[in-house]
Amino acid sequence: MPALNALAATPLAGGQFIGDAVHVVHLYVIEPHPQQPDPSPYSGVVWEAQYSTKRQPRTYAERAAAAADMVPLVTGRQRIVIDDLAPGAANPAWCTYGTCPNCAFLIRQDGTIDTVQTWFDRDGMERAIRALLAR
Repeated sequence: MPALNALAATPLAGGQFIGDAVHVVHLYVIEPHPQQPDPSPYSGVVWEAQYSTKRQPRTYAERAAAAADMVPLVTGRQRIVIDDLAPGAANPAWCTYGTCPNCAFLIRQDGTIDTVQTWFDRDGMERAIRALLAR
């Protein structure tokens, strides 16, 4: 969150900020390192990390409640979107765009993916956003 908050608050020319010029969206998906006894989706075994604060949601309501905990951590006009968890259609965004816990995408207004980062790099994304806005 701190890196995305900082990116959204980065000034642009004319008194605007990156978060004003582009939509900064957090996509809440599967927990990469859920609390035990839940296994990690990456290893199939318990793989907790220092930031493991939640168990793996089993329903959309549980995922929405977990995502709601993020709201106070997000500053500015950023949005939080929740990946679906319906039976038979679980995790469509996570499965479609990459099963990494910290991916970042810069998507143009026409829906074309401009930049893909398999691990969010704040400086690299700022450069990509500035380049896109300069076109």
